[in-house]
Amino acid sequence: REAAAGGEEATTRANKVPSCHPSAIDTIADPLAPVQLSEAFIAERLREYAARGGADEKHLCELEPKAFAEQVLNGKVAVDEGDWVQPLYRRQGGVWRLSKLEVLFRLNNSSGVPFPAFVNFVKAATDPDPDPDLRSSFRSHAVASLKRVDERLSQLTGEQREAMAAAGILTAVNVTAKQLEAALELPLENPKLLALEETEYDDEPAALEELRRQAWQKLGAVSLDDIKPTLGEVEAFAHQPLRYGPPLDPSGRPFKPLVKRYSHDFAFARRFVADFDRARRDGLGAQADLKIDEEFCCYLIGVGHAPFAREAMAAWREQHPEASGAVRRCGLQLIREALAVGLGICLEVSFDDSDVQWLLEELPHLDGRLYKQGGISGSSALPHSLVEGELLSPPASPQR
Repeated sequence: REAAAGGEEATTRANKVPSCHPSAIDTIADPLAPVQLSEAFIAERLREYAARGGADEKHLCELEPKAFAEQVLNGKVAVDEGDWVQPLYRRQGGVWRLSKLEVLFRLNNSSGVPFPAFVNFVKAATDPDPDPDLRSSFRSHAVASLKRVDERLSQLTGEQREAMAAAGILTAVNVTAKQLEAALELPLENPKLLALEETEYDDEPAALEELRRQAWQKLGAVSLDDIKPTLGEVEAFAHQPLRYGPPLDPSGRPFKPLVKRYSHDFAFARRFVADFDRARRDGLGAQADLKIDEEFCCYLIGVGHAPFAREAMAAWREQHPEASGAVRRCGLQLIREALAVGLGICLEVSFDDSDVQWLLEELPHLDGRLYKQGGISGSSALPHSLVEGELLSPPASPQR
């Protein structure tokens, strides 16, 4: 899922924005295997692991797609075969608590994908013009990742799994829409502790709604990843003809320009919302989030991965007040529609509480259903096999 952001995702996402949430450590569940929920605790564990972690080998980062598939994916050189997890937090009464662990691909570097090899591999393996062998390799990797994650969950104690279920902590694996069917065919031992995130890569398959219904019935959740509006969708919310110009980076080049076409645009997101609403009404117990892409987070709350994003977006808002207003109205309308049917909203950036205060004031029902990705640990991730030792059963230490 990180491939679309390319080098910027891999190199700048670690620049973190401080959080204003309370720093108390909260625990839940079985006293034999306490689950630590606070953002501060998890960030500390991730920082400690990153400090002793390694770097990706340069020659692996420079592999061509077929060589990457053979030497890295099939060669099993990545820690945990690439199954690392990044925390997602839900805001509850002003405090951010762990809600989900999203599986991201990593080699050894906890902060980013092996760039540009992984980015180029995903591009070559997905629509619009995929290499058939690479498409098959990517699908096999996604399905195998889901199977490995399920097996690791089975290795936890029953008390630990019960604690995760009680806390609503899911482990999410990314799949494209065309990988959904293969993922659903996989026998799973812990389906309700697992979630899928439908990424923007690949065109949609036939009967996508039915595949989503099956996934909602089988799994803990299915969410829609990386959504953002097109320029035309934003223009529809302008009060006058929109004179749009993109934000600029420090060198004066366009930064995160709105695009004319995108697979996970707001129209596609509204179809997901409708599918979810029908599934809920049919009693499937569906759970899902809309995940707002980092690019649109720049426009909506003025925060992105790049260290200059805040300054660039503040300057853009001042220079383009009408476009800025249209962007916010466009985003607010979709969020309202999503909240009305029970969806959560995840902003895929690290942000300060003050960045979203206006959003919570505008949409009070968003509290308890607002999520953020990474939090104060930024893009850092942890090998999935270490979740039990590092997070679920950490060494005893005085609480601060």
